Amino acid sequence: MPYKELEISTEAPVLSWANHELKSDEIKIAKNVASLPFVFKHVALMPDVHLGKGALVGSVIATKEAIIPAAVGVDIGCFVGNTLIPLVDGKSYSLRELTAINEEIIVYACTATGKIVAAKANAKLTRKNASLVKVILDNGEEIICTPDHRFMLRDGTYKEAQNLQPKTSLMPFYSQLDKDNYTLISQPYSGRLQKAHWIIARSGLLGEIPRFEGQKTVIHHRNFNESDNQPENLEFMGNREHSAYHRSLAERNQYWQSPEFEEKRKTALAKKAQTSEGYEYYAERGTRNILKYMEQQPEHFKQAVADNGLRGKQYLVSYNKSEKGRAKSKEIANRYYSCDICGAEIKSPIGLHNHRRNQHQCNHKVVAVEPLNYKEDVYCLTVPQYHNFALKAGVFVHNCGMGAIKTPFKGEQLEGKLKKIRLDIEAAIPTGFEENKDVEKAVTNWQNWHDFKELHRGVQDLSGKAMKQLGSLGGGNHFIEVCLDTENQVWLMLHSGSRNIGNKLAQYHINTAKDLAKMADNKLPDPDLAHFIAGTPEFARYWHDLQWAQEYARYNRDVMMARFKRIIEKHLAGGKAFKPLLEVNCHHNYSEKEVHFGEDVYVTRKGAVRAQKEDYGIIPGSMGAKSYIVKGKGNVESFCSCSHGAGRLMSRSKAKKAYTLDDLIEQTKGVECRKDEGVLDEIPGAYKPIEQVMENQSDLVEIVATLKQVLCVKG
Repeated sequence: MPYKELEISTEAPVLSWANHELKSDEIKIAKNVASLPFVFKHVALMPDVHLGKGALVGSVIATKEAIIPAAVGVDIGCFVGNTLIPLVDGKSYSLRELTAINEEIIVYACTATGKIVAAKANAKLTRKNASLVKVILDNGEEIICTPDHRFMLRDGTYKEAQNLQPKTSLMPFYSQLDKDNYTLISQPYSGRLQKAHWIIARSGLLGEIPRFEGQKTVIHHRNFNESDNQPENLEFMGNREHSAYHRSLAERNQYWQSPEFEEKRKTALAKKAQTSEGYEYYAERGTRNILKYMEQQPEHFKQAVADNGLRGKQYLVSYNKSEKGRAKSKEIANRYYSCDICGAEIKSPIGLHNHRRNQHQCNHKVVAVEPLNYKEDVYCLTVPQYHNFALKAGVFVHNCGMGAIKTPFKGEQLEGKLKKIRLDIEAAIPTGFEENKDVEKAVTNWQNWHDFKELHRGVQDLSGKAMKQLGSLGGGNHFIEVCLDTENQVWLMLHSGSRNIGNKLAQYHINTAKDLAKMADNKLPDPDLAHFIAGTPEFARYWHDLQWAQEYARYNRDVMMARFKRIIEKHLAGGKAFKPLLEVNCHHNYSEKEVHFGEDVYVTRKGAVRAQKEDYGIIPGSMGAKSYIVKGKGNVESFCSCSHGAGRLMSRSKAKKAYTLDDLIEQTKGVECRKDEGVLDEIPGAYKPIEQVMENQSDLVEIVATLKQVLCVKG
């Protein structure tokens, strides 16, 4: 058995994955938590478990109808089983079907800048008998989900379903088939239609896009179903090679050589030429042929076009002045064109352009959000790389910390640059108690500032500080690192939270819980175990603020990672942007609603990470140790959790007494980092050996990548 049950007399058992005996004060804290009447099943202690306030750091606590405000968290929302998800095969499937299939699928996801991509995903049942709301959109679609599920807004941020307001603009997903049965997707960032098979290719699912000498690269559908864009059905070809292939098929089919087929072919070509896409295609081909003719036969071309302007001028002037010419001009000005997004008939090309710009901008808006008086089992998708997916209803929603991205760069590209990179990071990202002097547009545009006035009254004078701290690291064990994996690939990793605003919100609610416990004369084994009961106003207010703080923490990491990425691009790619090969984000110190052992519970992970099956996670070591990218195994006994790091072996004060600067220099050899007394308490020797911690949770996670930092920035 990989875990050990502690020999303590409590109603709920305590299961420990640590390989060491807990000290008396640690056992006392574990016993206090396990004795609470609302604890569900058992308490799970991760391999990195150590002393903490109220509950041990590294503990996972499932509770029924109550929550202890000792952590900052966010809930994961979900959808009813018949919610339709469009896949790249051109069909839509219900979440219930996708869960039953239990296979990896490919969905459409969206970046924060409004670019639609294709991404791998897995479906799963996430909660039983959940409360629901109905989100009604202006396209007539209705989406039924849990109140806490986050919808992607038009600016790339997220907001929970229950907090959506009428006329809120959502990130849209428009798709349609063209006359040749190709799937077209409207890109929100540009409003232009793009063929889905090229979205698949440019998302990296077909490998590197090849070049064909003297030919244009095209994508062939192997089964001749142009709407089936599964990667295995797509093949790169040169355009001439592609045409030759189709001609060879035609030669084997007598019908394709018949007069009837030839007549149909000509009719189809003429019809295609009348469409905007066909006109553009033939115009481009004609221009290419004329330019080729001009280059290969220049003298003949000069003779052919001699006096063209003089000959044509008189006819053009005459035509424009004629009754027929004036009628034609009027007809063109009053011609109606179909909007390829909504189908509306719009007068004149200029009118169509203005209609698309003013009415769509590729936008969907909320009409209303209505609570429902029934409950259902709900489902969701895990999309590791982008953390969102498109619904058939036409919008993008979030799927269910620390952040890390795998770059396309190799370790040798860092040689001689690490110190400059560190100095640039420290100049761009405030650390410790510092904050941003100037607030960038990405920060001021964050959608959740609109909800700041709804937070606890005690933080209402902190909005300015919260805005300046968004995009800052903080101190303690927070870090920014450049790492190398075992294949010498460069990774970027950072760890931060909700800064001062999150801490203040937590303290106000913890104090409220303690006051309520005193008023009720609630005899708790530890005042820090004061809790809120579900259904009370205090619980609702705490849950609201807790979710806002978790969103703040997530966006704080996003802003820092964007700056971090630009610095790496500057030093390793000449300023050219790169696409991450893998992105991982995970929360710790948070609470969420989940289904465990068939029941709805609140799970608080204090210094722990969710590790459901196929969940990606990050388990960092210390300044001089290894870190790990992992995938969860979905171990039910740990409530699908794992450790969030190595865990402290000694307190900060003890570390400063036990070690010297020489020890720090020795233990961080080969790492570009600060080596002064300000970070002595973060010395690797103050943490547990990460290799042992990983060995103790081999039943909880599998290792995807092993990293070793070469640069570390600490607060």
